[in-house]
Amino acid sequence: MKPIERILPAYPLFVKDPNFSLWCTAEALNGSNVQSWWGEEKKIYGFLKSGGETYCFLGRSEDFACCGVKSAEQVSLTVTAFTTEYGFQAGKARLKLRFVSPLLPTDLEMISQPVCYLAYEIEGDPHAEISLFCNRGLAYNDGASENGVRGGVAELGGFESAFMGLKRQRFLSNNGDGIGADWGYWYLAGEKAYILDETDLAAYLAGGLKAFANAGEERYIGAMNGSKEGVFLLGYDDIVSIDYFGDFRKGYYLQSHTIVDALQAVWTGYGEIDRKLFRFDGELKEKAKPFGSDYLPVLYASLRQSISSHKLVKDGEGNVLYLSKECDSNGCIATVDVSYPSIPLFLVYNPELVKGMMRPILKFAKMPVWNYDFAPHDAGTYPHCCGNVYGLSSEKNKYMGNLLKEGNTETWFPFYLLPESFSAYDLKYQMPVEECANLLVMWFACYRQDGDLSFFREYFSLAEKWVEYLVKFGLKPENQLCTDDFAGHLKNNLNLSIKATVGIACYAELLKEMGKQAEGKKYRKIAEEFAAEIVAFGKRYSHLPISWDEDDETFSLKYNLAFDKILQLGLFPQELLEREVDCYLEKADRFGTPLDHRERYTKSDWLVWVASLTDDTVKREKMLSYLNKYLKESPTRVPFSDWYRTDKGEFIHFRARTVQGGCFMLLMK
Repeated sequence: MKPIERILPAYPLFVKDPNFSLWCTAEALNGSNVQSWWGEEKKIYGFLKSGGETYCFLGRSEDFACCGVKSAEQVSLTVTAFTTEYGFQAGKARLKLRFVSPLLPTDLEMISQPVCYLAYEIEGDPHAEISLFCNRGLAYNDGASENGVRGGVAELGGFESAFMGLKRQRFLSNNGDGIGADWGYWYLAGEKAYILDETDLAAYLAGGLKAFANAGEERYIGAMNGSKEGVFLLGYDDIVSIDYFGDFRKGYYLQSHTIVDALQAVWTGYGEIDRKLFRFDGELKEKAKPFGSDYLPVLYASLRQSISSHKLVKDGEGNVLYLSKECDSNGCIATVDVSYPSIPLFLVYNPELVKGMMRPILKFAKMPVWNYDFAPHDAGTYPHCCGNVYGLSSEKNKYMGNLLKEGNTETWFPFYLLPESFSAYDLKYQMPVEECANLLVMWFACYRQDGDLSFFREYFSLAEKWVEYLVKFGLKPENQLCTDDFAGHLKNNLNLSIKATVGIACYAELLKEMGKQAEGKKYRKIAEEFAAEIVAFGKRYSHLPISWDEDDETFSLKYNLAFDKILQLGLFPQELLEREVDCYLEKADRFGTPLDHRERYTKSDWLVWVASLTDDTVKREKMLSYLNKYLKESPTRVPFSDWYRTDKGEFIHFRARTVQGGCFMLLMK
């Protein structure tokens, strides 16, 4: 049999939000167990009974060899925008599977409806029976099961759903990075559903017995279907999703529906969902064609990951909040320099989601404790919008921190309650130029997509303050944190200068649209003067150095030029952009161009941004080829990492992050 061709480092199976995110890290679906996005093993198994034999198609099949279970032979693997699809041979039976995560970015109800499904077709055996089982460990993090799990089975009108969750529900009881929720209930639905233990499962696999006693401690929820074509549903009701500055919010869909509504809607309507997703996928294929064959796999790798790294809720006034988790980085919520790289995907399909990213930051920036003339970095740590936590003052927080339990199970103090006099933050750990410019660009990019100025008008006082910060400090930034400083902080960072320049120009355009022509011209002139100085400096070299203090022995990816081109601001000449791309191709390793000359690692989202700078098809496709090579050959099997080695393709850090929405930048051209 021809070997299964690798497509991705890891394959999304069921992904909806940071606490509902299940992946396969190999081509063989039955060669290893399912994992959460952060790598915790989750025991989810799928079986097909055919011709008197039991075949495992999902989960590590060798775990059940003692029960006489055989491993189904996998014959195919395909990925689309919203599905991961497999084909199997199990004796005389042929099995087709589609793991579907309904995350249509234009449909807020679908994004937030907390149900995924496994669609299947069986051929060759009219008597086959298919089943799915989830171990109780799905309901909690490792080490959090001391109070046990409870569950049951509900008949829902034409189908059944088993459910389980911890006996003691501690809503929003942890905030951290590589961790899920220790609260809420999981639902597994099929034609028939069951609660069973490990002995019951073994008896069913070995002999088909279904007299489940459910007396043991190692419990499962299960579902079984006799139809030759149908679905299994996996749902997660977190009950409480987000602490929004003291206001506990449900998920967007669950604010007006129940989890039972969601299960029933998907059970009866998955065919229509399929049609909507298929239509989107076809349109995406057409949009990607002009950029070469290597681009579509990158978009497929990015789409579900980026959307499912957020939680969609509404605030008390009904405004959309789209809250990212800074996965595998520090767990922050609504991080500005994570939102900024992700926005191309959402600008293309639904700018309201970009506004939903910004609202938590803008709300916190108006609170007394944030008494600075630049923008915050974040709004807290997921799932708590408790106020900016990055760069907290060690002096002020050493005694506060001592009151908290160490590790991922801690929760932060609500910093947003503190008065202006508290001085909670250490300025040397802030990212002032970075975040001010990010937000100004995001404002203008939203306006360019939907033509609505009201959102900018609402927060105009913040924008006024932040643009002045850029005018004062943006051209030649002091030594400060920025999103490029993996190899160390840098004074006079030219890429940061470019970002500030673009941010000022975006503000100028917004002023003009508001009818403030004179003020708009003033800030446009400042942006043009900044850009002219950068261009003049660059003409001394073959490309732009990493900083104002270096020469062309150095380089860095000037991805911040992308929005100048995409938004047609006209600050930087195409000649400069082409010289930059030529430099990046010259400096490229096997898996792409390093972020800068200091280390041989890169950021995958920025590679697409710099690919957008060139008008040369050959150069652009060459840049994209490095990313597709990384997806197919990286030795580290984790969800699409945005930080990896360019020479060996090894993941360094950052997995499953929403920043990969930035890979959609070319679709904005």
